[in-house]
Amino acid sequence: MSSILFPLVCSALCAFSLGAIDAEAQLRASEAPAARADAIVAPWVSDRAPGVSVAVSLNDEIVYARGAGLANLEHGVPLSPDSVFQVASVSKQFTAFAVFLLVSEGQIQLGDDIRTYLPELGETDDVVTVQHLLDHAGGLREQNTLAAMAGWMPGDIHTRDGIFDLVARQRGVNFPAASRIEYSNTGYALLARVVERVSGQPFREFMQENVFAPLGMTRSGFPADRDALVTQRAASYYPAGESFRNVISASESIGSSGLYTTALDVLRWAENFETGVVGSSRVFELMAARYTAENGEVSTFGRGQELRVHNGFVTWSHGGRDAGYRSFLLRVPAADLEIVILSNRTDFDTAAMAFALMDAWLENDPRYVGPQADNWEPHSLNDLQGLAGDYEFYPGVIFSLRAGEGGLTFAPHGASRDDLAPLVQIGPGEFRLSTSPDLSLVFEAQRGTPAARMGYRIGLHGTLWAPRIALESFQPESLDINEYAGRCFSEELETHYRLEARDGVLIAHHPRLQSFEFTPYQPDTFAGEGPLQRIEFVRAQSGQPVGFHASGPLAMNVWFECRAG
Repeated sequence: MSSILFPLVCSALCAFSLGAIDAEAQLRASEAPAARADAIVAPWVSDRAPGVSVAVSLNDEIVYARGAGLANLEHGVPLSPDSVFQVASVSKQFTAFAVFLLVSEGQIQLGDDIRTYLPELGETDDVVTVQHLLDHAGGLREQNTLAAMAGWMPGDIHTRDGIFDLVARQRGVNFPAASRIEYSNTGYALLARVVERVSGQPFREFMQENVFAPLGMTRSGFPADRDALVTQRAASYYPAGESFRNVISASESIGSSGLYTTALDVLRWAENFETGVVGSSRVFELMAARYTAENGEVSTFGRGQELRVHNGFVTWSHGGRDAGYRSFLLRVPAADLEIVILSNRTDFDTAAMAFALMDAWLENDPRYVGPQADNWEPHSLNDLQGLAGDYEFYPGVIFSLRAGEGGLTFAPHGASRDDLAPLVQIGPGEFRLSTSPDLSLVFEAQRGTPAARMGYRIGLHGTLWAPRIALESFQPESLDINEYAGRCFSEELETHYRLEARDGVLIAHHPRLQSFEFTPYQPDTFAGEGPLQRIEFVRAQSGQPVGFHASGPLAMNVWFECRAG
């Protein structure tokens, strides 16, 4: 048959055979990633332990969905793609989307002071805008830390109104709005209230009407309270020896968290970024825009989506953790690939599984760039000396690095030489923190120059940065602990602590909390073992301590006024 006639004849006679061949090729191509996915999920298959629900979409079609492990240990209920989980901070991108729906309709202005919508909030020196909250640049104190400082117990029900009242009483901030980036649950809880005030609807109803129902997310919602019935809800657990124990989610906060949904429903949400069934082009542009703070830091995880490049592909992702729930949503727009990982156990690494599944589906894509060969030289002693120093991850949580001929060592501030742990360099400016390959310390400094900060990298979840701090020479025994004793009250927290000096040790007592000790490490500055992780005393002109500023993770300088007695 001539080359001219072949296409014409084959168009009629070969259509079925060519289609079958293409189908078989596609099936083989799809089998390989699915088989790899099964191997990735296999360690969590169990009829005695909690596990994971997984769903993958490629080109807007579900190519993989399964559950492994149990949704409920007491009743032996297995997990499935239809099991309902609380997805914690993955909720933030839904909240951002809701705000942008109203922005696109002209009902919310990004540059508005949030007090335009929430006048109950306390005044601060700087205007905090809606955009600041969306991009984690508002500087507001962390609501969960404030609750702990106020004496709220882990099992207490953290009602929405109770949390809002606590936040509204704050008169101080962590930093001036727009000056830098700092992850904030408080901001997103407030954004949900802004949506309510503007729309005139409870947030859960707004989301149901404008997002969940149009997308067919029939198993998704924000419950009215933690006692609400949630059909097919997976219970949450943490490992306890050879068994597990329940972890109850005590918070009713929504916006920053609180969404209950399934892996398949989250896929419908993720696919909407490609199909645009809900939301205008303006909404999706706003979701993708990145904000730069005054210090030059970019809010990579702003608007509920973290932008990063993995193995040659631009990806959008966000994880969540609350009680025993762990979640991760990963989107790869260039490949139209979406991956959802939902787990009900505290020790599950959702990000590692999500990116492993991404690799399984995309490793044969010509755009895929696999791990590169290690071409680096170990740091010299001079380089290591530029990394040595003291770094503060959270208030009062300080780690010291020391450099010597034996390399770099790491220990909590004030630890003895016997506690120094050697760090093994595993890459340029990167050192393994422990035997776990997922934990490392990273530095961005030029070789031989002092590093401005140190990063604690948690696998593929991201990096927590700690600034270098300068500690002055200090002798704890020079303090008179007795002069710090007294009763100290905070109007912002509506709570008090009694500070007792006993046998040269300062001890904090609270009506609801277990007593804990403070350790002095700078003049008038103590590190605490409880919710007040650092307190810095202020003295009157007479020299007598009259109060202190208390700080904890993402909540800085809450004022306590003290009096003797």
